[in-house]
Amino acid sequence: MARHFRSLAFVLACSAMPLFALAQNAPLPTTQSKELTLPASNIPVETSAEGTSGSTNAKNQVRFIYIKGSISRQLLANLKKENLDANTDPIPAGLIVLLDSKGGDGMAAIEIGRLLRKAKAHVFVTGECSSACVFVLAGGVVRGAPTFSIGIHQARITLSNDNAVISKEVDAKENQKAQALLDAYEREAPIYFAEMGIPSDLFMMMQSYPAKRLYRLSSPEITFYGLNGIEDDYLLERLKVYQDRPGRWPKDKDELHRRTLKVAIECNLQDKVPADFVRCYRRVLQDIY
Repeated sequence: MARHFRSLAFVLACSAMPLFALAQNAPLPTTQSKELTLPASNIPVETSAEGTSGSTNAKNQVRFIYIKGSISRQLLANLKKENLDANTDPIPAGLIVLLDSKGGDGMAAIEIGRLLRKAKAHVFVTGECSSACVFVLAGGVVRGAPTFSIGIHQARITLSNDNAVISKEVDAKENQKAQALLDAYEREAPIYFAEMGIPSDLFMMMQSYPAKRLYRLSSPEITFYGLNGIEDDYLLERLKVYQDRPGRWPKDKDELHRRTLKVAIECNLQDKVPADFVRCYRRVLQDIY
């Protein structure tokens, strides 16, 4: 069986030249997409129980990032320039990341996922999240995606640049470096998913679909593979915040989990205006419709 990964580029060389990439996504891109809206938007959050506007200093703001288009080394570099450390975590989140990507550079996606996990990011799919994008989604302490918005398949080797623009595919059987890259990917991806608390079955599922066949996950599958969910320790941490807060906030673990899983669907159409998405997120958490 061919080992391919469309749009998940594992980069081996310097950025001045085309790079071997492990791609995990759909068709070869023909144009370079806008990758990231930076700097992150800072949205003041409501801080009182009655919902009146509170202080707008940094610790009471939600940071908001869109990732659109190809996942690339340049996107990773842009994110590293941002101060994503989780110094504060207001309600509903300290950092919200919205995804709409067909994939790109796989190793970059894994590094981005680790950055987002460290930042306690809440990551939601508002368009498509296929291929390498799945690694970014897995990095969220809170993760959400509508049904059939996630696409998976095997890896393939490509030649691409730092912006994940692909020039051609490479046959790993005829190139030792390409084969070494695939081998490294097959070691690293399961380790990464284990770090993120994602079931090992997801990687096995990805490997079962050839690169030219994108398989879209149903809502039950998205939840089963942990791509709709909350990291266990973070769930308990956030639950305590809501238990100590008066009003209609969730007071038990199951209810917090249930309401959070609804955010990607209920707030999907609010992604164009960060403040609207944050307000929607808060309404869903309070079960207000």
